[in-house]
Amino acid sequence: MARTYNFGNLKDVTTFNIGDVTLEFQPTDEKSELLEKKSAELKKKAEQIDESGTEWELRKELKDLLDEFFTAAFDSEAPQKLYNACGQNTISYLKLFLQIADALREVNEEKQNDETFKKYLAE
Repeated sequence: MARTYNFGNLKDVTTFNIGDVTLEFQPTDEKSELLEKKSAELKKKAEQIDESGTEWELRKELKDLLDEFFTAAFDSEAPQKLYNACGQNTISYLKLFLQIADALREVNEEKQNDETFKKYLAE
């Protein structure tokens, strides 16, 4: 008896629509490793921000950190597109970062708790 299995597109992509901007995050092993390292690096940099500066200096430093994250997650054009979509406001840009980071974390947790994996790993 002949059998055919169609698994469709196994490409794992998370799409983000922000205003008129659409970005796709594809968690390849290489990109996932890069983001993990970049997140640790940015956390250290954030802890070293000199809070004695003016609000505008702090916003500039924060924006630079967010730009680094979005470049690593998407591409070199993503930071400017996203900053523009946020009305060129660093606080809105930070809020968007938090939402995207939560979404990526949620997707990763779902993948790790996939029933297909549990079925075979439990045996």
